[in-house]
Amino acid sequence: MKKPLLFTGMLCLLFCRVNIISAQPQSSDTSIDGTQKAIGLFYQSVNENAHLFNGREYIKYDPRIKGDPYFNVADLQPGVIFYDGTLYQNVPMLYEVLGEQVVIRQYGQGVLITLVNEKIDYFTMFGHTFIHLVPDSANIDISDGFYDRIYNGNTTVFVKRQKILTEDPNTFERSFTEKDGYFIYKNNVYHPVSDRGSVLSVFKDKKKDIAKYLRQNKISFNKTPEYAMTKMAEYYDQLTH
Repeated sequence: MKKPLLFTGMLCLLFCRVNIISAQPQSSDTSIDGTQKAIGLFYQSVNENAHLFNGREYIKYDPRIKGDPYFNVADLQPGVIFYDGTLYQNVPMLYEVLGEQVVIRQYGQGVLITLVNEKIDYFTMFGHTFIHLVPDSANIDISDGFYDRIYNGNTTVFVKRQKILTEDPNTFERSFTEKDGYFIYKNNVYHPVSDRGSVLSVFKDKKKDIAKYLRQNKISFNKTPEYAMTKMAEYYDQLTH
């Protein structure tokens, strides 16, 4: 059973205050690049001087379940996280896709803990930046959670990483199954998309140009949907800006 736990985290005194993430995505790249070196140097000096976070103890799933509920790997990997107004880098972390939980290790101990989602603006691992988005009256097609931003231009492409736990009714074998969703942010609206046609509908003012571009460059949506979406959005931005 998961239980409340106060833990000691690694403190960075260089605050980069931002507004709470709303349905409109905000670019985090400049913030990360501009402060990374300074924070890295300071990080070495703070160590156990603690900023206290509220978190919960994290218990991993039964290892007999086929697959895993995490993004990419089931081991802690270094990442960057903007948490409660503070930028932290080189933080060993896991992202549990199933429960949308960012997991780190309690400082100086072996206990795993989950961070408070409401305090996370974004985090980056394996070169992927997950943005915390919140729906509003103009964007009811998205849910509160973390979205992998795979293209960031005048339009933006997001992947909602999802995994579910299923059980075979005959063998009772349990497994984690991946089921991602896709969104294109255009004109302040998140458009859910699922196939080539729905993406072209979002870019309908340049539909013929983009379809021709896909044919000429032999880009298959069915084989590589995420790559195709990023190239379609990128080309649309080139045509319109």
